[in-house]
Amino acid sequence: MRLPKFRPRLTPQVPGPGREKIRGPRRTARVWLLIGALTLLIVVLARPLGIDAMADAMRREFVALRHVQSASAALSAKPLDRAAVVRTLDRAVLIAPHNHAVQQRAGILYMYVGAYQKAAAFLAGLSDRDMLMQISLGHSLLLSGKTEQGLDILHKAAQQARARRQDGTIGAFHYALYLNNIGYALAEANVDLARAHALIAEAMRIHPLQPAFIDSLGWCYYRAGDYRQAMFYLERAARLGGPTTSAETHYHLGATYARMGRIRLAALALAKALEYDPQYEEAAAELRQLNYFLPRPVRA
Repeated sequence: MRLPKFRPRLTPQVPGPGREKIRGPRRTARVWLLIGALTLLIVVLARPLGIDAMADAMRREFVALRHVQSASAALSAKPLDRAAVVRTLDRAVLIAPHNHAVQQRAGILYMYVGAYQKAAAFLAGLSDRDMLMQISLGHSLLLSGKTEQGLDILHKAAQQARARRQDGTIGAFHYALYLNNIGYALAEANVDLARAHALIAEAMRIHPLQPAFIDSLGWCYYRAGDYRQAMFYLERAARLGGPTTSAETHYHLGATYARMGRIRLAALALAKALEYDPQYEEAAAELRQLNYFLPRPVRA
């Protein structure tokens, strides 16, 4: 058997272009040509098919929601600029007037910043309000002068909250939160104070160390004219809140000190409220009234 002779190749063979290497660039060119044609077709048909309108609507909704997020973040800033928050929300609802999510969140934020008429208008237009929006609507109606409508909504919300708590739909914290918010809305409007006290006290039995609940109870006592009890709870709320104590609590405490004749403490608390919220008109009015009682500074 003869073995084949071994003949080493002195120069390596370089593969030629081959069919695949020639076909590749041509195929790529055809793909890009097809993509370009489809893009041109979409651009031509965008207006008749309404694609450009859909894209514009999506862009508007995105920008509006960003404005709502900015307004929400600004609410927790110190100092708070209420007018800027309202302007931001106004832009959001102007950009996307029919967006359900924008209307929901803008309505609640309008209430938090004190624009009650705008809040009531937006929240009343929603067909599917959850519990928080229902309470916010009642609160806004009360503070807008529509007392009967507000009371009706808040009383129904309290009944609904109890029913949902009994069937296990909501937990203890949310139940207490709803009761507190309803009670505070009543106390803020200075109506049905006995019911307000009962609701807030029930919320406090569930969460006795929640500063917001304690502040609500103190303000309820203030509205009822029991300033000593009001001072007890409001001082406790400020103590538990610490650095996170709201401008609202400082105003409540300042107004209570003023009714009890503790003028300097009242001035300090009201000044703190205005430091956090310079456009807090109630605190500013209370402080202006106190200036009549404060002694003039003595020159050294």
